[in-house]
Amino acid sequence: MTAQPDYEGVAVGTGFGGLYALYLLKQLGLKVRGIESAPDVGGTWYWNRYPGARSDVTSDTYRYSNVFDNELLLTHDWPHNYLTQPELQSYFQAVARKHELYPLISFNSDLKAAHWDDEDGFWKLEISTGEKFTTRYLVTSIGILHKPKIPDIPGLDTFKGQITHSSKWTPEIEWEGKRVAVIGSGASGVQLTSALAEKAKELTQFIRHAQYVLPAQLRPVSPDERKSINDKYDKIWEDVWNSAVGFGFDEPARPALSVSAEERHKIFQDLWDQGSGFRFLFGGFSDLATDEAANKEAINFIHNKIKETVKDLKKAEVLLSNDWFARRPLTDDNYYERFNQDNVHAVDITKNPIVSVVPEGIKTADGQLHEFDLIVFATGFDSVDGSYFRIDFRGLHNTSLPTHWSLGPHSHTGATTSLFPNLFFVNGPGVPFANNPPVTEESARFAADLIARAEEKRKDGSGRFKGIVESTQEADEKWLETMRVVAGQTLFARTGSWFFGENVEGRVKSPRFYFGGIGNWRREMKRVKEEGYEGFVFR
Repeated sequence: MTAQPDYEGVAVGTGFGGLYALYLLKQLGLKVRGIESAPDVGGTWYWNRYPGARSDVTSDTYRYSNVFDNELLLTHDWPHNYLTQPELQSYFQAVARKHELYPLISFNSDLKAAHWDDEDGFWKLEISTGEKFTTRYLVTSIGILHKPKIPDIPGLDTFKGQITHSSKWTPEIEWEGKRVAVIGSGASGVQLTSALAEKAKELTQFIRHAQYVLPAQLRPVSPDERKSINDKYDKIWEDVWNSAVGFGFDEPARPALSVSAEERHKIFQDLWDQGSGFRFLFGGFSDLATDEAANKEAINFIHNKIKETVKDLKKAEVLLSNDWFARRPLTDDNYYERFNQDNVHAVDITKNPIVSVVPEGIKTADGQLHEFDLIVFATGFDSVDGSYFRIDFRGLHNTSLPTHWSLGPHSHTGATTSLFPNLFFVNGPGVPFANNPPVTEESARFAADLIARAEEKRKDGSGRFKGIVESTQEADEKWLETMRVVAGQTLFARTGSWFFGENVEGRVKSPRFYFGGIGNWRREMKRVKEEGYEGFVFR
C-alpha cells in the first residue's frame, strides 16, 4: 500500500503570504496545517513592535486585494493613511478569524528541519517543539527580513545596560528618560530615531549609509475619502496588477530631463507634499532608478530639503547621503526635524567607526566614550536567502539549500528551486521588487496552481504520477539571468545593498529580486502556465 503523509499541505508563516497560502491549500480540499514561530499571526508585523513601527506603504494597498477578500477590503477599518504595527496585527487576526484559519495553525512552533524523501514523495518536518511529521507539499512564507543581523563588536557582552535588535523589541524595554544609541539607518533605524527622540534623555544615531528619507505626510482618512477609495478599488487593483511596483499611484512614462528645471522642481515638490518614498522614486518620473542624471536631480532636491531642515551643519553633513537614490526608499515624518533637538546626535561611522562596546557605552575611533543606557541595533537582516538558511532544508541527493544556492539564490519565477521538489516559496528569492501584499498574493496563487496541477495528475488514474512537481535547473538559470539583465539596467545594482546580498559578508553578489515589475512577472507566469507549466516537471 502506498504510504500516506500526515498532511497534504503545510504552510509556514502567518504574514501576508503564509495566511493566504494556508487559505488556498484549504480551498483545494487538502488536509492542511500551518506553522508559526510566534504566539499569534502577523509575521514580521508580530515581531516588529518597536516604538514608531509603521508601514511605509499607504493603507489602501497595504492589504489583501479584492481577489482574496473583497468584503474585508471594503470594511476593515484603517483610520490613517499609514498603518501602525498594532493595526496591522489586528488586520491579520481578522483575516485568520474570518476564514477559520486559527484552528489549523500551530503557534510557538519554529520549523527546524525539512528533509525530502523521494521514495514516498514527502517532506519530513521537525519543529521546535520536537514534533515530527510529514507533508506532501511544503509552502514557505518565512519572510525576506526575518533573521536579525547584529555586528560582532568587541566588548558587546560587557555592556551593563540593555541591548536589543529592532525586531526583538519588547514592552519591558526602558527608554524614556534614558540615553539611547540607535545603530543603523534603514527603515527601522529611521523610525526608531524619530520615535525615541521625543522622550529619550539623549539619543545618538550611528550611521554607515545615510539614507534619503521622504515625508509620510501622516494624516487621518475621512469617511468620505474612504468611500471614494472603496468606490475605485476595482480600478486601483487592476492598475496594481499591471504596474511596475504596485503601490496604487500612477507611474508616469516621462523622463526627468524631458521637462524644464522649473517643472521638474514643481513635480518633486508635489511628490514631497503628497508623501511616500516609493511615490517620490516611482510616481513622478520613469527613470529615477535607471538614469544617473535623473537620479542626481532627485538627490539634489532631497539634499536641499535636508539642508533647509537641519540647522546644525555638522549634523546635516552626516545625514547627506553620497550614494545613489536607489535603495529601498524610506518614509517617515519628523526624522530630519529630530536632529534640531539638542539631545539628538548623529555619528558617521564611516569616518569615525565604532571600535568597541564597554560597560558604560560605545567607544569610537576618535577616542570618545558615548555613554548609554540602551543600545538598539537597527542593523537589518540576513535577508531573503538568510531566512531559509536558518532551517535545515535537504532536497534530492541530500542537497542542502546553502550548497545549492552557494552562488546566490535561484528559482523559477520565484516559485520553486531545482532539486527541492514540492517546496514552494511565497515572496521568496526571484519575485519582483514591489509592494509586498500583491506580490505575496500572486506568489501564493501560483504555488497553489502548481499544487492543483500536481494533484490533478496524481489522481488521474494512470498511476504514473506521485504528486511531485519541481523546476528544472535550466528554468532556474534562465530566470536568474533575466533578473541579472534587468537589474543591471538599474542603479539598484550599484548601491551595495541587501537587494543583492551585499550586506552579509561572504555572500556572492546576485539579485534577490526581479526589477522588471509586477505586470511583467505576472505575464511571464501566465505564459509559463499556458505552455504547460514550462520549466516544471511533474512526476
